[in-house]
Amino acid sequence: MRSISLSVACLVLIFTSLSSARGEDFIWVEGEDAVDHSMKRHGWYDSVKKGELSGGEWLSHFGSGDMPVARFDVQADTAGDYEFWLRANPVGAAMAVRINGGDWRSVSFAKSQQQINLASDGKPDLRFVAWVKADPVRLKQGANTIEFRFESRNNRHGGLDCFVLSPEPFLPQGNRKPGEKTGRADAGTWAFEPDRDRFSSEALLDLSELNEKPAGKHGRVARSNDGADFVDGAGRPLRFWAVNTSVQYRDDLAILDEHAKWLAKRGVNMVRHHGHLAPGNDSKLTDVNQKDIDAAWRLVAAMKKQGIYVTLSPYWAVSVKANPAWGLKDAGGENLTGLIFFDEKLQDAYKGWLRQLMTRKNPHTGIPLAEDPAVAIFQIQNEDSLLFWTEQSIQGEQRKELGRRFAKWLRGKYGSLQKAVQAWGGRADNEGDDFSNDLVMPHTIYHLTQIQRGPLGHRLNDQLEFYTRLMHDFNSEIARFLRDDLGYTGLVNAGNWRTASATKLYDAERFSYTANDVIGVNRYYNGGSHVNPTDKRRSGYLISQGDEFSSRSALKQPWAFPLALRQVAGHPMIISESAWVPPLRYQTEGPFLVAAYGSLTGFDILYWFATDDIVFGPPMGKWQLSTPAQIGMFPAAALMFRRGDVRQGAPVVVERRELQEVWSRKAPLLPEESGFDPNRDSKPPASEAEAARQGTITPLAYLAGPVEVEFREGETELADLQSLIHPETQTVRSVTGQLVWDYGGGICTLNSPKAQGATGDLKSAGVIRLNTITLNSQNEYASVLAVSMDDQPLATSGKVLLQIGTTARPYGWTTGTAGEDARRITNLGSSPWNLEDTQLEISVENSTLDTAILLDANGMEVQDIDVSQDAGRLTITMPRNAMYVVLR
Repeated sequence: MRSISLSVACLVLIFTSLSSARGEDFIWVEGEDAVDHSMKRHGWYDSVKKGELSGGEWLSHFGSGDMPVARFDVQADTAGDYEFWLRANPVGAAMAVRINGGDWRSVSFAKSQQQINLASDGKPDLRFVAWVKADPVRLKQGANTIEFRFESRNNRHGGLDCFVLSPEPFLPQGNRKPGEKTGRADAGTWAFEPDRDRFSSEALLDLSELNEKPAGKHGRVARSNDGADFVDGAGRPLRFWAVNTSVQYRDDLAILDEHAKWLAKRGVNMVRHHGHLAPGNDSKLTDVNQKDIDAAWRLVAAMKKQGIYVTLSPYWAVSVKANPAWGLKDAGGENLTGLIFFDEKLQDAYKGWLRQLMTRKNPHTGIPLAEDPAVAIFQIQNEDSLLFWTEQSIQGEQRKELGRRFAKWLRGKYGSLQKAVQAWGGRADNEGDDFSNDLVMPHTIYHLTQIQRGPLGHRLNDQLEFYTRLMHDFNSEIARFLRDDLGYTGLVNAGNWRTASATKLYDAERFSYTANDVIGVNRYYNGGSHVNPTDKRRSGYLISQGDEFSSRSALKQPWAFPLALRQVAGHPMIISESAWVPPLRYQTEGPFLVAAYGSLTGFDILYWFATDDIVFGPPMGKWQLSTPAQIGMFPAAALMFRRGDVRQGAPVVVERRELQEVWSRKAPLLPEESGFDPNRDSKPPASEAEAARQGTITPLAYLAGPVEVEFREGETELADLQSLIHPETQTVRSVTGQLVWDYGGGICTLNSPKAQGATGDLKSAGVIRLNTITLNSQNEYASVLAVSMDDQPLATSGKVLLQIGTTARPYGWTTGTAGEDARRITNLGSSPWNLEDTQLEISVENSTLDTAILLDANGMEVQDIDVSQDAGRLTITMPRNAMYVVLR
């Protein structure tokens, strides 16, 4: 805690002097340095992790009575408008501010960022801190008075860590002042505390030049001639490295522009807008969520300038609450899952929302989104299906409506309901059936997951076909509406969801997507269990002290690898949400494996989920992407993926299935694991056998090369899998020979002319000799990539990027045992991220290279690294803080 006797003027002088060399002038004031206040401290409320607070303390209040006030005296060298940022408690809090005796103005915490649980015991109660951008203020030159008033109804509670006044755009970086380094690191680790990226032209690592600017410069992104891949408007092959982001919701164009530049520099050329066009509770069904449209407009404009395309995903039924005022038929559920596929009133409203989104002029670009070539893909809806367990929540009048539609469909297929019964081989009644009044009630989805024979089995086969074609027709109609009514000529993706049975229903789900251009799915890698013993729901959105989790690398359970996918031939395939989900320890393998095996299999886009941070974020969030272990591993992975450094293989499986086989729910030769979702699943797949289920081909085939399905008559094609998959050594070699996955030892090696490396337990692997590079690491877990930066083979390249990723944990993070293979979080730790020391010697067979340069997280030169040369071989012992190194 800084002494209050230190004057604010001195603080301003010190911090301004520190920042001026970096081009930033700001006033930073600690909350505990108020010159006068009426706050009352409380032992419980102040039981917080002081290490997460700037200066190690905050100004807080918890108690009944009048609203407490704190006053600060601030010196401004220059009169003018200043950005005004607070780091304060946003949870259940209310606060007002007054400048120089003016009117009190409320501070909105609706768009807080970098929120951290401060509670010393890790409980998710009131004790949080976050940054919030308040309305700008005007300061006079010289002395100014700033007052804060805590107005919460709950004991007037509030906490103020610090506030910042800045004449230029300010970028929060946790509890650190711009340019400040705490150096806090646990034994065997180094503190990851990057500066704000100034996008200097002197950066030695900057991938933004891969992006043609603006996005859509040559016209619309389209499908290749065979339909399976993407091409740009000039017909050239185009690969995407993508993320989900929500920074567009902050209504700050300057920050969003910085975010776009930051992403482009690290290799990103596609972002997904996961939006919510449906109106709020106090609305009519024909209204629209204008805030979501504004966010989409901002995102497209900012990303377009940096050559980054946008995928629009504007509807998620789970998030839309049933509103009786809308006049929809009652389904008996809390949300609208499943209804979009058949409720005509909801479909009409949805089309109206799309018209508002797509045809109005974007004020930031001057053209509607429908006409903007930067909008590459439109995703009709997110995570909804009639083939998932949520189908069972459709009850009441909505289920009867499904029954009437089912009856109409049966009449169309067979001529009459009586002929349908004859085709089934006899009656197979369901509760609620009324054939005389054209009502054939669908069985719940559970029945479609079971083996059923005789009349009931035939009826269920028809129900599956009916559901699938109902979704297919909806997807086809929305594509027509977008094209013919709204003038959108970009690509369309129907959906991205899973089914109640991957073995019996997944192919039907995917067939419903073939009405459109792009096939999608959402799939995460969780690496094990994560539960909170006292509140099972909490672990779905929060990492808390006391949580219990297991942590296993995907390298040791490849059947759960997100890219173990059956791709529908002739369509690009995307995963619109994915991540190696915290608190998983093994994260740096993710970008390595996605880039390598995405290239091998011809997989098109994986959208990493998700970032709410403009740049790197503080530790640690449940769905956090902005970490050194994930987004920090983008550059080398994005470069080699987008450039095609890893060769695509010929399909190892092409299964041809007639649709009648799909409707009968016969297991495919190679089923696809449905993907683990910690918010919906009790446990991940435990073994290869469990993942394979009823299939006859090992899921390890997904690591050998592309696995495709075609919905047509014909013979299935199989490669010689025995020559690629070796159970005795627990290894799988890719059909191209460039990748080897050792799932017994937990290591994968990549060996292509322009990109080589290894990920996993490098220490146990010993010396790893690849064609051009040799690795010798003492890290029990690390990911190392060497990628040519001048598009030449590594053996002759004049500039090579070495990227090293180890384990990332918060400073002070500790765990204890919690049973077999499980850990219990005993201390969540605090900022900064700590990265395990790099322990790596690497040699490169290249006679042109003679210099190694350590870079910081922004690609700027830090220092030269000593090297040794011998007979055309360059050898480097990496510094312990090596993350990016450039060889020249």
